[in-house]
Amino acid sequence: MLKTLTLIFALCFIFVSSNNENDSIQIINSGSTNTAGYVIELQRNGLVKWNVAPRSHLILSSTDSPSNLRQLPLAQANNIFETIDSAFPFNQYSPVYCIKSVSFGTTLRVTYKGQQTPDLNCPMKVQQLANLSKYIHELIADLHIQTLG
Repeated sequence: MLKTLTLIFALCFIFVSSNNENDSIQIINSGSTNTAGYVIELQRNGLVKWNVAPRSHLILSSTDSPSNLRQLPLAQANNIFETIDSAFPFNQYSPVYCIKSVSFGTTLRVTYKGQQTPDLNCPMKVQQLANLSKYIHELIADLHIQTLG
């Protein structure tokens, strides 16, 4: 219940803080029993910011610092947005479920133009979603987001 409230607050925070939902995407990791969740906002101009919601806190930090704000190369941002546009609308896809660890299993979803992808932490059978999952996981790896301890 506490994790759900944290995620709902995080989603509300990102939606309120975004000026134009057509020019940004949100990447939401739910967190788990043993890992913190996070929300990444990527703007079309390549500006990316993220907040980690530690398991012990109810709200996300709203302050930007050099450690959670970065400018991506425009080519990388364009690749992600082109992949999202080719997979859109997300409501055309059936929900995807997969087996996960109780302690470390998380969900990973992208929100764009008011729609949300299926869980990108599950294997994707649809090529557009598989491509999107690949780019999103590469971005997350590039950001070096710390979610343990």
